[in-house]
Amino acid sequence: MVDVQAELLESFQAFIAQAEQGGEIPPVDEQDLKCLHDLCVERAKRYCGKDGVLPLESMARACSPAANLPAVWLRHTQLRRLYREGRLAEWQHGTVLDDCVFQLAARTAMKGTRLDPDAFVQQLQQLTTA
Repeated sequence: MVDVQAELLESFQAFIAQAEQGGEIPPVDEQDLKCLHDLCVERAKRYCGKDGVLPLESMARACSPAANLPAVWLRHTQLRRLYREGRLAEWQHGTVLDDCVFQLAARTAMKGTRLDPDAFVQQLQQLTTA
């Protein structure tokens, strides 16, 4: 089991290093983003508003077995940033986000570790007013 965890951590770190160099982040399953969001919301409830650091094992349990964990995590961190900044208020109901947010976050083009927040919100507006 230790070898599996070490391999998971090593591959996660390699993926992040590649992303930090501007690597393309592949699309992920929107359900994995939802599950990770739900996990963070539950942790924040349990730990006085702080979702803190999620262990890889927790992320792996929350996501589907075929999930690309570092890609889901990177996309989720950007989504979480927008959520905390209040930029998703139009699509947010308490801690619940509309499905369109996860759909777009799962498939929008992403290079490196940052998502363009203005472009993302603009795309959401276009999707929901069309």
